[in-house]
Order: sequence, then structure tokens, then C-alpha cells
Amino acid sequence: MPTLTFGQGLAIDEESQELGDGFCSNGLNVRFVDGYAQRFAGHAAVLNTPSAAAYHVASYITSTKNYWIHSTLTATYADDGTTKTDITGTALSGAAGDRFTSCVIGGVYVQNNQVQVPMSWGGDTGTDLAALTAWDSTWRCKAIRSFKVYLIALNVTKGSSAYPSMVKWSSEADPGSLPTSWDEADATNNAGENDLSETSDKVVDGMALGDVFVVYKERSAYGMQLTGGTEVFRFFRLPGEYGMLSQNCVAQFPGGHVVFGTSDIVVHNGGEPTSILKARMRRWLYSRIDSTYFARSFVVPNYAKSEVWFCYPVAGSVGACTEALVWNYVDNAFGVRTLPNATAATFGPIDISSTNTWNGNSDAWNDATTAWDELDISKADKRVIMSSTDAKMYLMDQGGKFDTSAFRARIERTDLTFGDQSQVKWLRSVTPRIAGSTGAMVYIQVGGSFTPEQGVMWGTPVLHTVGSTQTGKVDATATGKFLAFRVYSDSGSWRLKSVDFDIAPMGKY
Repeated sequence: MPTLTFGQGLAIDEESQELGDGFCSNGLNVRFVDGYAQRFAGHAAVLNTPSAAAYHVASYITSTKNYWIHSTLTATYADDGTTKTDITGTALSGAAGDRFTSCVIGGVYVQNNQVQVPMSWGGDTGTDLAALTAWDSTWRCKAIRSFKVYLIALNVTKGSSAYPSMVKWSSEADPGSLPTSWDEADATNNAGENDLSETSDKVVDGMALGDVFVVYKERSAYGMQLTGGTEVFRFFRLPGEYGMLSQNCVAQFPGGHVVFGTSDIVVHNGGEPTSILKARMRRWLYSRIDSTYFARSFVVPNYAKSEVWFCYPVAGSVGACTEALVWNYVDNAFGVRTLPNATAATFGPIDISSTNTWNGNSDAWNDATTAWDELDISKADKRVIMSSTDAKMYLMDQGGKFDTSAFRARIERTDLTFGDQSQVKWLRSVTPRIAGSTGAMVYIQVGGSFTPEQGVMWGTPVLHTVGSTQTGKVDATATGKFLAFRVYSDSGSWRLKSVDFDIAPMGKY
């Protein structure tokens, strides 16, 4: 009786009959962690309802408050979990494709929407966002970031002149203050600029990596290191031919940076980049991204789960991100999750204890993922908050539904040969090792084919109720040289470790 495990994640690019033990050939709304395939938790609306769809969300922590800042196409709000305050000042302009970036320097929040002057806010809800100190009113940039005591503007336009390879940095900022100058010609400060014109591609975004700030272009990357002296920073080309798909498409993880590029996702720590998709998910992923709205993709780390989510609009979507490739960087395993028409996301602390009550739980009894009188999030917890064209702010990994709707989670493994592609096999039963919430209804389905090209002839799904007397062996049968196994559910929480297959040989034909 052979046993297969299912905890190494999806590998859709590989031929199914060539996959090793532990990999799944397809799946949706299942993550992989600690050797298990596990149904994703849902998401729930939190905070105050936005006045319109938000296209940027940021966590901003002051000495007294934790704010979730979100920006629509016309306004910016600061939400402390109880009160939402309009801090817009000058009305925002721009379109959904004008990507926001933001950062914090010296305790001051700074945001940029590409089409207006960057704005700043110090955390006082009695004041509004203000134009960035010392910034010329005719300048624009594609992204703005902080590094050490400097602000860095990337891909700059001055009046009618565009400098798509420009990196421009401010003077030093004093603690609690913004930089006082951006004038590269003023010898009394160390503001400056540099044009990274060695490669013809445009600067997209950047992020600190230890003692170096990495500038990502479309197909290349550069290091920016503080040296002091008259040059202030030195610039150098990083190894590899890779870049960034759009703004907000890079995340920190324990191994360095992981970068969502135009043709691959790579990791690096300042040296040679390594693909995390090769021979597993690269062809599949890039065949799904919409060719019109690809620049609305973004990356968000989910450190609470040791994951990074690569969010993208699926081909044919209306521009919002409807799916995420989820990478567990500890187990090096991939899953895929449906997204709620997402526009942006960030990771930060949130307290929902006042609303996370038993009476406020809309899940059915069998769908509930928390214990009696248990809060599944504390005031110190950090989680992913995601904005949506639904005009809601969603707390991810919350509850058992996608907002108020049930969702299907499934994994499958097709073209199982068990070492012999010429042998006809009779699958008499399977014994899955599934743990989960008592009463969770999981369906087991098996099938077979005589060639991989034929396609699987799936049998009737068999109900397996977690925690009931119906445990252990599942009487699901199939015949073929290539066998298949599938598990799916529309509710409840569960995780699958392995499956025993009871197989009898039936000859070669």
C-alpha cells in the first residue's frame, strides 16, 4: 500500500507523471506549511468602511497610536481602529494605474501617487497632509522611499523633462523632521542625484537591503551605498539580468529580497539572483497575469505565516488583483489563493478585539476556525490588511469565509504511476490523514486514465467528515495506468498530511 505526502506545494509547470512525492499538480486556496496541505483561512472586513475604493494602504505607528492609512483616488484617511479621519488637504488626482508608494522617515509619514507632489503627515489628526518640504512644485517621481536619514526619489520628472533612470536623494533629515533641501547644486548640503543610464530600462522602485539601498529598474538592479564625502553615495550594478514588474513588487524576507520581476521571481542578498519558480510555477504564473493590467501587481509579506504573497490581476480581470501566488519561504512551497479584487496590501499591527466576538462571528458552527471564547488575534499581533475595489478593508487569514461567501479549497495530484507507467492499476480505496475542525466536510475524489493526454476520468466524490465515525479508509475506486487523487471542501478548516493508496495490479493492457 503506497503512501504519498502532499506538503511540498504546487509544481504546475512540471509534467504530472514526473513529479516527486509531496508535490501537487494543481490546487487553489490551499497553503503548504510544515509538511501539510492546509485550507486557507478566509478574510473579513475590518476598520471603518472606506468612502470609496482605496488604492493604497500603509501601517503608520506613532508614539500614541497605530494608524492604518488608506488613500482613494481623491482622498487620504487615517484610521486608528475606532475613528477614521480625513487628512487629505489638497484633493488627490490620478488614476488607478498611478501606483502609490509610501515610507516613514524620522517618524513622519510620506506618500506619493506619481502625478502630484509627494505629501507628508506627522500623525496629528488635527492637521492634513502637506506638500513635501523643499520639494519643487514642478517635480514628480514614480516612487519615494526612505533610507537611513535620506529620502530617495526614483524615476524623476522635472517640469516637462523626464529622467526615467534618475535617482535623486535629499539632504540629511534630523530626527523627527523632514529633509530641508533637495537641491543637488547647493554645496552647503549633501542632496544629490545620479542617472543610472548604463542600462536603458526605467527605474521602477527600491528597498533597503542591510547597509545598501537597492534600486530596481525594469530589467536590472543597482546598489546604492552611503560613503560620505562629496559623492555621498556610490552606485554599482548588481549581478544578474532581472528587474521589477511594478512599484511595490519587492519584499524583505530572512534570505534578503524577493523580487516580482517581468519574467521571473528571484531572491538575492546582493549577489547572484536565484529563481524560486524554475521548473515549478514560472510558466503557469506568467500565463495568468493580465497583459494590460500587469503593472497593478504588488507583493506583500505575511511574516506571521512565513509567507510572501505575489498578487496579480488574472487575464481578463478588470484591473484589480484577483489571485496571489503564496510562497512559504521556510518550506519553499507554493500555494495559490483567490483575492477579493485587491488593490494594495501591507503588514502591520491591528487590534480587532472589540469586534472579534462570538455574536459577531458570521461563520456557521462547522465553519468556525476558532475555539470557544478565543480571540485569534491579540493587540500585539501583526497581520495583512488588504484594500479592495469592493470599498472595504480586509483582514486576511480571518474566519472561514471570503467576507460573507463560502469558498472552495482544493488540491489534486494527477498521473500517478507508482513506478510503472505500463501497469494497469485498480485503486480500491484511499486512506487520507486529515485533521481539522470537527464536522468539516471534505470531499475525496479519485480517477484514472490510460495516457496523460487522455485526461482524468474522475469518479463520484465521497464525503469525508472530519471528527465523525466516518474516518480512515474511503471507498473510492478508479482504474488506469495513471491514477489521480483530489480533495476539496467549501467550508471548515482542515489539513492533509498524506494518503495511503490501496492498489491491485491488473496487467499491462
